Amino acid sequence: MNVPLGLAGAAVLGAHGVGHVLGWLPAWGLAAFEKVSTRSWALDPLLGDRLGAMVAGALYAAPTLGFLVAAGALATGQPWWREVAVASAITSLVASALVPAALPTSSLAGSTVVNLAVLGLAVWGAPALAGLAQR
Repeated sequence: MNVPLGLAGAAVLGAHGVGHVLGWLPAWGLAAFEKVSTRSWALDPLLGDRLGAMVAGALYAAPTLGFLVAAGALATGQPWWREVAVASAITSLVASALVPAALPTSSLAGSTVVNLAVLGLAVWGAPALAGLAQR
């Protein structure tokens, strides 16, 4: 594995995962942040405010765990890190689309860029990424 590049990638994935706490902590009533809302334009009318917030929290919590697992897998040379990162990126994009106000605008934009980069690298950078998880 290209150790510096692999560790840098793992750090980005891990930090991105941690950033998702901004979405699920308020949705589950564990924290409050200014200028954000856990209201969902799609979930709340369908499920109601309370259940909508619970589902929104789960949609943000899943990438927290997924990106942290992917980061650990990449850092330790596990070949399956990419699949976990891709699933986490897709879930993160769905969460962002359904509950865009859960993150500050700059965080939402940054999150979207990282998610699209993960997906783009998974599709077009597959040969280069495959070498990161091999020792």
